[in-house]
Amino acid sequence: MFENFQKFLPGAATRFGIKKEIEAAEICHIFKKLVPEIFSTKPEPEKYIEPGYYKNNVLVINTHSPAWSQEVIMRKEQIIDEINTKAGKKIIANIRAELKR
Repeated sequence: MFENFQKFLPGAATRFGIKKEIEAAEICHIFKKLVPEIFSTKPEPEKYIEPGYYKNNVLVINTHSPAWSQEVIMRKEQIIDEINTKAGKKIIANIRAELKR
């Protein structure tokens, strides 16, 4: 009788032209949840690393210092693999780290 609301979201997102925005929000959410796991050797990494935006298969990550940008770049392949695995498809091709101003 009742159907799960989430079943209708992909079709509605496509129809209303917001599929890319929903996908970007999902990718940023996945990354945010992965930060403590990927950077587990650093104290409170979520305070210094956050998703910026996702566009054209590139995730831009905002950092609070050049040192944190370097940490992101050193773990680039791991981040890409983890997000693609969680998303269930190859959605991230590259990552960039930018200093938050």
